[in-house]
Amino acid sequence: MRTILLGCGLVICLILVTLLANESSAQELVLDSLMAEAIRANPDLKAAELRYKTFETQVPQAGSLPNPMFQATLVNVSTKSWKLGKMPMSGTEYMLSQTFPFPGKLGLAKKSSRNMAQQSREDYQAAKNFILSELKQNYYQLYQLQKSIEIARKNKQLLEDFANIASTRYSVGEGLQQDVLKAQVEVSKMMDELISMEEMRKGTQAKINVLLARNPQDSLGETAELVFQKVNYSEDELQGLAAQNNPGLKGMEFEINASEAEYKMARRDYWPDLTLSLSYLRMKIDPTMDPAAERNFVSASAGLELPLYFWSKQKKKVTEKNYDLKSSRQKYEGMKNDLKFMVSEQFYSLNKYQEQIELYRTSILPLARSSLESAQTGYQVGKIDFMALLDNQMTLYNYEIGYYLALSSYFQTVTKLEEVVGKPLF
Repeated sequence: MRTILLGCGLVICLILVTLLANESSAQELVLDSLMAEAIRANPDLKAAELRYKTFETQVPQAGSLPNPMFQATLVNVSTKSWKLGKMPMSGTEYMLSQTFPFPGKLGLAKKSSRNMAQQSREDYQAAKNFILSELKQNYYQLYQLQKSIEIARKNKQLLEDFANIASTRYSVGEGLQQDVLKAQVEVSKMMDELISMEEMRKGTQAKINVLLARNPQDSLGETAELVFQKVNYSEDELQGLAAQNNPGLKGMEFEINASEAEYKMARRDYWPDLTLSLSYLRMKIDPTMDPAAERNFVSASAGLELPLYFWSKQKKKVTEKNYDLKSSRQKYEGMKNDLKFMVSEQFYSLNKYQEQIELYRTSILPLARSSLESAQTGYQVGKIDFMALLDNQMTLYNYEIGYYLALSSYFQTVTKLEEVVGKPLF
């Protein structure tokens, strides 16, 4: 009977463990899934996508001919009778005219519009990189806060145990009252830190939800464990990647191309546009005047738009577009310099956090844990006092918090670098 009960108990335990494991797995936040959801649902990103699609629809419009004009005219109508045929050459005239811009103008207009559309597409890519960067940075910050809260709760429990031990020893005359009070103060400080951490966690969670177009107060699960990865790029290589892939810089290249096309188009405005017209005149002739007179006439005409005031119009427009072109080129050079600085700045931060993580993992944390173990042993045998034990415990706590802060900051810096260089670094 006892064997049966034991077997049933083991089965129930396995079921509970499986359910808890499935629940934990279901609640785990997967970064890739969050990124896919942000691309699909973020309204700012949708707006940027619609903007570049709007620009794309303008490209064929820019290369189209001006609308033709159809005109109907009543010719030589008598003001006495207001009837056709009472005056010579009276009738109805129908005319169709079409303006043809000077050769090359439409092609340049289309080229300028196409480059503006491509710039808008790069703006969309920059917006996408920004949204994903914000999401990833908040994800890594949430990871750090969740880890810090977990460590703080464990530390609070240990401090409460220390306080109970100190109280017990004081009650039997083996401890000091100040030990009890100090432990209780540390417990209260830990509770205060937990309140602040929880507030920061909720704020970070709300930011993630907003980026995903969810309600800010929606709950989120636990983040996945971060595994340290080294970025295998030098500073020069990262600057080269930024020059090649940064969407803002690529957008500036398209802006320069568009400005060049507009400058060339302004120079073409010195040359006149051609307008061709074809008309048909149907005369209304009174038979009593001349029954055999011709009634149908066709006319054709060609006209040129004369740039007569070129010194105040076309010349100034060429100067204007030349300034725009030079300005775009200078903006491009300025952005390249800014990107180099941003890459260098983040690269130096990356190295700092990488060294901190290595120091925490290989030296600080192992030494702090060994020191605490030694302090616990010494306290049990009466070689060190309670304050030394408490100090070792708080030192380890601070170092554990510092490690996860450095790890989170490292991944956040990688994310910022990825946004600048325009591609993943792992």
